[in-house]
Amino acid sequence: MDSRRSKQAEALATLGVEERARLEHLAGVAQLTPEEMWPEVWQYGFDDVEDSIQAGLDADEDVRAGRTVPHDEVMAKALAVLEARVRSKAG
Repeated sequence: MDSRRSKQAEALATLGVEERARLEHLAGVAQLTPEEMWPEVWQYGFDDVEDSIQAGLDADEDVRAGRTVPHDEVMAKALAVLEARVRSKAG
């Protein structure tokens, strides 16, 4: 086992009760096992991973509620802006 994985495994094994519960909760929300979730938590920290997961859940809710702009519409508007800019520089 390489040094990084060894350190991760050691850190996981030494988690306290509260941290282990927090990891299990995050993993459940992300539909992963705690062991699958741990490398990201170990690298970025609980707070950042919680924020990331919440942002994903919020985005999913925005899509369900129709609060998004379809990709094709965004791309069409971006192309129109670029074409207008090219025309203004050419003319």
